[in-house]
Amino acid sequence: LPLVFLVINNRYAISVPVEKQTGAGTLAQKAIAGGVPGTQVDGNDIIAVCEVVTQAAARARRGEGPSLIEALTYRIGDHTTADDAGRYRDAKEVEHARQAEPVIRLRRYLTARGWWDDSAEQELQRECETRVAAAVEAYFARPDPDPAQMFKHLFARLPARLEEQLDTVRISARRAGAD
Repeated sequence: LPLVFLVINNRYAISVPVEKQTGAGTLAQKAIAGGVPGTQVDGNDIIAVCEVVTQAAARARRGEGPSLIEALTYRIGDHTTADDAGRYRDAKEVEHARQAEPVIRLRRYLTARGWWDDSAEQELQRECETRVAAAVEAYFARPDPDPAQMFKHLFARLPARLEEQLDTVRISARRAGAD
C-alpha cells in the first residue's frame, strides 16, 4: 500500500511516559513486526521531518510499500483541560523541551543564516491571518451538513443500534428544521 504512518511521539500517553508503555526501545522499531521499514526522526527538526517524510512518500509512490516514521517531540502543555501535567512532569524537563520547540528552533536556524528577520516574520503573520480569516469565512458560508451523513460509509449494513441512532438524528433534524 502507498501509505506513510507518521507517529508523533510526544513521550506521554496522558500522564504515562512512553518507557512505561512499551518494552521496545523505539516505536519505529515496531514496524519490523509488520515487515515495514521504520525510521525515527527528531520531530522538533522541521527540516529533518520534511526530508524523512519526502523519502517515505517517494518510496510509497514507487510502489515499494508503506513506511512508519516516529517523530520524537515533546508535549509542552497539558494533555487536556482536565490534565495537570505538573503532577507528573518536572518543570525543568518542560523548560528544556521548550527551548527545542520546532518553530522557535527553525526561526533560530533561518535567522542565523540571514534567511529570516522580523520583517519576514511580520509579513508571514499577516499572510497567515488573512488566509485563516478567508478559510473561516468560507466555512461559515457553506450550508450546514446533513447530520445523517455521519452514518454513511461506516458499514455495508448498519447495525440495529446505529439504525436507531440514525432514526433519532433524522427526527431531531426534522424538528430543528421546523423551528
